[in-house]
Amino acid sequence: MNDFTRRRFVQSATAMAGVALLPGHDMRALAQDPVVDTERAANHMGYEAVSWKARPFPLRQTRLLYGPLREAQERNRVYLYMLPNDRLLHSFRLTAGRPSTVQPLGGWEAPDGELRGHFTGGHYLSACAMMAASTGDEPLRQKADALVDELSKCQRSDGYLGAYPASFYDRLRSNQRVWAPFYTYHKIMAGLLDMYVYCGNTQALGMCVRMADWAAKWVEPLSAEEWAKIQLVEHGGMNEVSFNLYAVTGERRFRDLGFRFEHKLFFDPLAAGVDKLSGHHSNTNIPKAIGAARGYEVSNDQRYRTIASNFWHMVAEHHAYCTGGTGATVPLSTDDAEGWHTADNLANQLVPAAEECCCSYNMMKLSRHLFGWGPDARYMDYYERLLWNLRLGTQDEHGMLMYYVPMQPGYWKTFGTAFDSFWCCTGSGVEEYAKLGDSLYFHDDKGIYVNQFAASEVEWPEKGLRLTQHTQFPAEESTTLLIHAVRPVRLILRVRVPYWCAGVSMRVNDKPEKAVMGDNGYVELDRVWQQGDRIEVALPMRFHSTSLPGNSTAQAMMYGPLVLAGTMGQDALTTDMIYGPTTPSHTGKFTDAVMPRIEAVNGAWVEKTADPLRFRTAGQLQTLQLKPLYQIMDERYTVYWQVNAKA
Repeated sequence: MNDFTRRRFVQSATAMAGVALLPGHDMRALAQDPVVDTERAANHMGYEAVSWKARPFPLRQTRLLYGPLREAQERNRVYLYMLPNDRLLHSFRLTAGRPSTVQPLGGWEAPDGELRGHFTGGHYLSACAMMAASTGDEPLRQKADALVDELSKCQRSDGYLGAYPASFYDRLRSNQRVWAPFYTYHKIMAGLLDMYVYCGNTQALGMCVRMADWAAKWVEPLSAEEWAKIQLVEHGGMNEVSFNLYAVTGERRFRDLGFRFEHKLFFDPLAAGVDKLSGHHSNTNIPKAIGAARGYEVSNDQRYRTIASNFWHMVAEHHAYCTGGTGATVPLSTDDAEGWHTADNLANQLVPAAEECCCSYNMMKLSRHLFGWGPDARYMDYYERLLWNLRLGTQDEHGMLMYYVPMQPGYWKTFGTAFDSFWCCTGSGVEEYAKLGDSLYFHDDKGIYVNQFAASEVEWPEKGLRLTQHTQFPAEESTTLLIHAVRPVRLILRVRVPYWCAGVSMRVNDKPEKAVMGDNGYVELDRVWQQGDRIEVALPMRFHSTSLPGNSTAQAMMYGPLVLAGTMGQDALTTDMIYGPTTPSHTGKFTDAVMPRIEAVNGAWVEKTADPLRFRTAGQLQTLQLKPLYQIMDERYTVYWQVNAKA
């Protein structure tokens, strides 16, 4: 079990709050996102069967202030504007028999690519929708609305919409080789649904409904045996988006479609609590577990809750690196890659193509669900690990994104290019950096949860309250919360006590405050808050190491939530080795590097330097420099060290 899971378990939740609709858009689009919309459940025939115990604030009510998260968000926003609609539409138009003479995009969106459309019709719309909600960027919303309108002209009368012909599904039905058509279909449906949920675009909702009806008609005549074979081909989160569509519309046929996409081969062992993840492609299956979570929420099917919960614990506690990431390209056979292997054993998985970024994105999504069902600091501890070590740091200064995060000592980070990559992780990346504020704060009827430490503010109009968080975290080991209240208001302020923290101390209005420690990993301040109240929270960090599962002598050093990487220079690195349109291969001139050896006396072998977030080895024959993994860019590095412990 990873050290961050050895803490008491919490209760919390994430539900839907109302979203303010932009002018000219349907006032029925009330949900923040299609995840537990309690307002609909109360007023619209109970589309949600399970009410979350804590709810996220709508993206429009949360704003990032200057800091690492805001910088990443702004780089991403620039990239979204860089992509012309006509180039995004090219393959959709050709497939629909419409003219297009623009230069096509490359990589996975090239006109001969079998996943074409997954980014342009799916991830991109989701990212624009969430970015518009996160920042109030009206021109970007208008750009996305225009893209939806043009996509509508490419949708067939029977509801099919794709950047490749429907004959791909004929190949799928006849078990011919084809690259994941329902994976792409899911992305397009999700993009359209997000445009409705976050931006109130009813045209997008209608298009999504018609796409779902086409999918339901396609799967209806298949026998159980035929369907089981087809489901061996990646089909993304078709169950999740179907359940989400049901939550928005209340149409039971979409809930039935979500159940139809259950992958029994994968779900049955999880329902029984048996870890049979070895041999399964990681990111093919994480979206299915998210779909199980949504299935539980719209039906109260306890089996689905068990599946989602068991899966999270298996991955986070038995298949994750020190960063929280999972998945590695170490083939079990010639046809297998990007998969899980034996539980609690990553000894042979310190490879260049480790930790697929999509996996981190999707595990964060799943963590939000479990936190919503029962708020526990452990879920947000794990979320924090992924946020700081595998989401931040996988985007370069120009907004370009990564596919894998290498774990092999001496390797380096690789990034896609603006118009010729469009990997799956490009898509999940533009989504992630569009919604970085979505889990900073949650609330229930009694109070607010401060889940993450980042410069930001959140509005709670029902309470007449705005909470502002000022911090330079993680460069600063503290955060300050300011209360802006229209009138005095009583509520419980809950602040997560991280597993890595040496002990939280708090001051309210410059006076020491003894807060109550809840059994869920949050300290609680229950009082009447007034305009100008100031809460200072000290978050002292400490060094702590974590061993590589399967090799106790290979250890990673952490400072607070940050994985520290040893810098290994830029020897022979070129721009062509760092950037490339194809899937990263880490080819090129390379001098073999070995894991650095450390002689650790009483566990101490790293010390801070005078510079913020800069460290060095201590007591070694050779001094090596370390810095947070998220700050590593154009240099070789190591995360794990060969440690010879001495008393």
